Amino acid sequence: MNMWEVLNLEQTADESIIKKAYRVKLRQHHPEEDPEGFKLVREAYENILQWLKNGAEESAQQEQVQTAEAKEPAEVHPHTEAFNQLLQDPTKRMVLANWKAWTETSQMLQIDEQQKISDDAITVVLANRWLPPSIIDVLWNGLSWNLLLNGEQQQVELGEFLDEWRELPLSVSLDELVEFSAPEQRAILSFLRPLHIALARGQLDALEYHLQQSLTFVLPDLLNVKISVLKSLVALKIKSSVVSDALVTELIQLPAENLTVAQWETVAGTANLTGNEKAIDSVTEKLLSLDACAEAAELQYSAALKHDKLLAMSLACLRQRWNPLPPVYWRNERQLFPAPESSSEELMFNWLYGQLVSHNNGAISHRLDFVGAEGRTALIVKAIWAAHSGSWAWMSSLRQELIETLSLAETQSERVAMTLVLKCLQEEMQKQGGSETLQQKLAHYETDAFFSQEALTMEELSSLSKEDWLECVRRHPLLPDSWYRQLEQAEVLVIDEIREGSIYPFYIDSLCFYRSANPSYALSSVWQNSPFESVFDWTLFFVSHLGTGGLPKQSIVDALPTLPEAQQEGPISLILLFAARPDEYLPESVESFSKYPDQFIYRLVVDRQVSLLVEKEKPEVLMEKAKARDFCATMALSRLLEKEHFDEAVVFWNLVAANVDSNPQFHLVVDWQQQSLMRLKEEKGLVKETYHYMKPEFLHAMITNNREWFAPPEEFEEHSPEDEAKDFHYPMCILLTQLHLGLEGDGYNMASLKALADRRQKQTELQQDTTDVAVKYLDEMYHQKLEKDISEKGEKAATFSKTKLKFLSFVFFAAWVFVFPMTVMRGLEVSEETLGVMIIFLFITHSLLAWQVSRPIITKGNRKKYLFYSIFTLLAAMIFRSVFLAFINVITHYLTANGLNDLYSRGGWDRKVVARREINMRKVLGFRD
Repeated sequence: MNMWEVLNLEQTADESIIKKAYRVKLRQHHPEEDPEGFKLVREAYENILQWLKNGAEESAQQEQVQTAEAKEPAEVHPHTEAFNQLLQDPTKRMVLANWKAWTETSQMLQIDEQQKISDDAITVVLANRWLPPSIIDVLWNGLSWNLLLNGEQQQVELGEFLDEWRELPLSVSLDELVEFSAPEQRAILSFLRPLHIALARGQLDALEYHLQQSLTFVLPDLLNVKISVLKSLVALKIKSSVVSDALVTELIQLPAENLTVAQWETVAGTANLTGNEKAIDSVTEKLLSLDACAEAAELQYSAALKHDKLLAMSLACLRQRWNPLPPVYWRNERQLFPAPESSSEELMFNWLYGQLVSHNNGAISHRLDFVGAEGRTALIVKAIWAAHSGSWAWMSSLRQELIETLSLAETQSERVAMTLVLKCLQEEMQKQGGSETLQQKLAHYETDAFFSQEALTMEELSSLSKEDWLECVRRHPLLPDSWYRQLEQAEVLVIDEIREGSIYPFYIDSLCFYRSANPSYALSSVWQNSPFESVFDWTLFFVSHLGTGGLPKQSIVDALPTLPEAQQEGPISLILLFAARPDEYLPESVESFSKYPDQFIYRLVVDRQVSLLVEKEKPEVLMEKAKARDFCATMALSRLLEKEHFDEAVVFWNLVAANVDSNPQFHLVVDWQQQSLMRLKEEKGLVKETYHYMKPEFLHAMITNNREWFAPPEEFEEHSPEDEAKDFHYPMCILLTQLHLGLEGDGYNMASLKALADRRQKQTELQQDTTDVAVKYLDEMYHQKLEKDISEKGEKAATFSKTKLKFLSFVFFAAWVFVFPMTVMRGLEVSEETLGVMIIFLFITHSLLAWQVSRPIITKGNRKKYLFYSIFTLLAAMIFRSVFLAFINVITHYLTANGLNDLYSRGGWDRKVVARREINMRKVLGFRD
């Protein structure tokens, strides 16, 4: 009730009537019997007296001005008098055109007169600080008050005050003020100006003090004034107020179009404070009718926070769609969102929160990640995700489901969320372009029939722009092979652009990259070119392994129909064990991936297996697995050691990289670890322009799996290693080179590798373990070659026998013993014919032996050296009849035969190795086990 209603009076200036009504009310509200009523009557009486006083003061001011004008008429400029008259007229002073006309007239006066008028106007304005800002703005521009900002300190302060005044908001228009009397105008503006100043500056204490003062006028029935009062109550967070309740109740009865969206938000803010759910719902309806989607979503977001956090998150995302807030706002709101207990709800929660903070995460990557998510809120989240990344077909299906479910909404928050997400889907579906036949084909997406769609026609291909096709691919990643290749030919899908860009969901990014990087790859190979029921969902499940996160894969498998018997040995089946046991290391299953080298999906699975080992296994356990030639464990060691033991990490990486061609499922982990090592190499300052064979640093140059980069090991052997490289680095580089180049052609000299055994005591414990692992890999390389040669050549795989050659050396020694005395000792009587036969026999025996021994010698240079040296010593011994040279000749054959490779040489094997079918590399290299 206002002050006049309390005293049961019509507005009047007759003080006697007011006092009489006051006395009557006092009798009705005795202070001892009704203290609250007495207080209300007393405050009303005092407010009316103050109102009368304000009016009297204004009248007195006007009389003073008139009196001053009468006493000193010569001192008042006519234009100043016109200013005062305009100010005193309540109907004219609220018309801006009148003030503009006055300022335009003043601009026609002389400069000194203009200055005098400007000063007089400032004096009057400062005495009437209730004046509306728009009038001050007209005076500011018309009288050039901006020049005050360039004057002295006092003038600058005055200019800043006036400048701020003219910029202040005012919630009541001048047209509305014209309808009020002069005292009422002044009272209204005197009330609103400090209120707006306090609101604009955020001075809540001043605002609260101002609102606690008694009103000396009846609050006008103006919408903007009421809204300003509500804004003040919201700013002060006043949760309960007779005024606010009354105003909200009154305003929500108005049609939606009577208020702006911002005004309805103020009403809603007040209703939120008072907990008026009915008013909140009513304002929400009005916002929806004004198509204020973001504001309606935000209003219901606050309401839903109390009972359904996931629904609140959904509404927040819908609010972000039409009018996004900065991500930092939602990061601060994070404390309001405890993680749900349900795994499916947690995924939806995490994805929604990612959207709020502008981060596309992998919590949900495809339709199957919603398996097990039931209920109306889950349907809303599905629709939000589908609008973001789903196919047109799924959006259409969800839209129909939402329409059928809308009537079942139990709360206003649910109903609003469904309404808004329907609008969201409709907006996205309207973006679908393309020819009618293309749309008909895409309508089969999410079904098995989609893979049997015919190739695109030229009309269909050209019916979408490149940008629209890329969006279509993002929403429909499982394109038939024919479509994908057509889009490549049309340069819609370009490998370089895919490599440089990023596509969300992330598994789609990898899928497109690998399909483009492998032109011969066919998506149909996933199901072995034999379609079956639910092949689409099974394929989606399979390729989704290219990304991380999402629903546990076994939950998806459980929801899918059983994989047909014909597919139990196919590519999809090899993934199933990893779905069932995601936290276990499955080396046998990893090895089985090599059956389908074209399935790049396996590479991501292998990477996760390596990561699992890094996270769960101790280094010593990994070392034992690596010694058993476990590629995953070997790569895990490279990851674990890279920062503190960079050289050893490089060795372990090379062991896997050298075998990646025969184990293509390891391509990804090899590539990613190579990038990591290269980055660390640069960070550690190990990058050099030139690397030398004889220095330990050459190992740092071997972070490559380019087979053509590796020089033959004999080039190493042409350089003597420095002392710090002898124990480990130099022989290890030779070993790794052999692994990369493979065992083909003549084979390799093993002598340089024996330093790994001979100098073992000078190696660190880690270097010793690293050596043991590397030797195992070398052993396996020889073993695989041996098995291959035996299977292809049988017994012919054996091309020499060290035992036989050493035996022939003894036979030749016996021949020397028999023949040599006859050529040296004169006392023996031997015919020339006999001596000639014996010499010929000796030469034949020598030639046979030299030929047999030279055949397994690996390098041509060494063969020539051996043959030359053996013939030279033979001839010299006979010519000079030297026992010593004869002995040297025999020893040369024996030592050369004994020094031959124990395993593989010149494309063949030692007979013993073939017979035993066994490689013992540690024994060959001289390790003492």
